[in-house]
Amino acid sequence: MALSAVAASGCGGQGTASRSASSTATSSRSASTTTARSAVPARRRPRRLLPPIGRTQTVHASGSTLSVTVTRILDPLSGSGATLVAGTRPVSVQLTIRVDAGATYDSTASGDWMLVTSAGAAAPLFIPQGVCATPLTDFESLISAGEDRSGCVGFAAARGARIVAIRFLPHSRPAGSVSWR
Repeated sequence: MALSAVAASGCGGQGTASRSASSTATSSRSASTTTARSAVPARRRPRRLLPPIGRTQTVHASGSTLSVTVTRILDPLSGSGATLVAGTRPVSVQLTIRVDAGATYDSTASGDWMLVTSAGAAAPLFIPQGVCATPLTDFESLISAGEDRSGCVGFAAARGARIVAIRFLPHSRPAGSVSWR
């Protein structure tokens, strides 16, 4: 390119025409490349559809086979007596866990459950009273094969944020996690 520019500059009026032709060729290549790119639709990753609330999902967790169901969401949760940070609302997820086979499942509900909102993950919330009062003994403690437990997990969600997903992370680990919406 440097040699052609030097050669073109030494040839008087012809150098200008040569540069113009070269610029025109380059700009037409750019235009055709841009046109070709815009003609191809952008590929989007398909959104994975989450099962609806009420659907039971099977989870394998450290030697246990669980059937886990989110049965209901209370949003907002009224009469909870919960102490909230300004700009948040109480939300509760009602659920059932059944150990179908294998080892006893022993974990904590506040660590195993996540409420994902349009504003990010909601913080766990202690609920002192009402239909979803936080129990003294965690309902996810020592569930044996053939046994099921129901309970509620409370969250402080940002006011105005919509619920995107409810996620169960067995033993508070992402491996084996399942989600609902």
